[in-house]
Amino acid sequence: MYLVDVSAWQSDDNGNSLVEWEKLKEAGVEGVIIKIGERDRLDEGFISHVNAAVEHGLKYGIYYYAHASNPQEAVNEAQQVDAWVREYLNGECPELGIWYDAEASGMLVEDDDITDTCSAFVSYLNGIGYAYVGIYASWNWLSKEGAHHISIDDLADYVPYWVAQYNNHDDLSDEYPDNNIRIWQFSDHMSDELPYDVDLYYEGD
Repeated sequence: MYLVDVSAWQSDDNGNSLVEWEKLKEAGVEGVIIKIGERDRLDEGFISHVNAAVEHGLKYGIYYYAHASNPQEAVNEAQQVDAWVREYLNGECPELGIWYDAEASGMLVEDDDITDTCSAFVSYLNGIGYAYVGIYASWNWLSKEGAHHISIDDLADYVPYWVAQYNNHDDLSDEYPDNNIRIWQFSDHMSDELPYDVDLYYEGD
């Protein structure tokens, strides 16, 4: 299944979605991962994007842009996500999950290894009933052949991953064949027909 992600970058100044949803569907996109926010700021386009995705019959998930540099800060971020999900999504985990977007360099201030930080976010939300909670990061942050800031070996086998690697092959799935490498983000340019770039990725069965 092909997916894209969207945020306030694909909305106008009033938070209205600018995504050409029918064109995405015509191109084969079946789902969307929507930014819910970062820190304590709800993403300006979140509500509009969710409503539009539902209206157009697309599956959706959400992602939170992380800034935590230790486990307690990650728990605080998880609590913020829970509060928003309860307020705007009736407390229900989206079909395509909740994703912890670990890419900000500030996450590495206290420790180059942020595995415990990511684990704290996932574990907190799992513990209060959200079944599908995963980690987004680049191949460089996840792979032993890269910077390896996040150690998959030290996380539970059931944790799903969304890996960004702009390549013609998903190398992380080869490196971790027994782990849940769920989504592979392989391009940041979907179509010349769209007036904006969206990331394109594939969700495995």
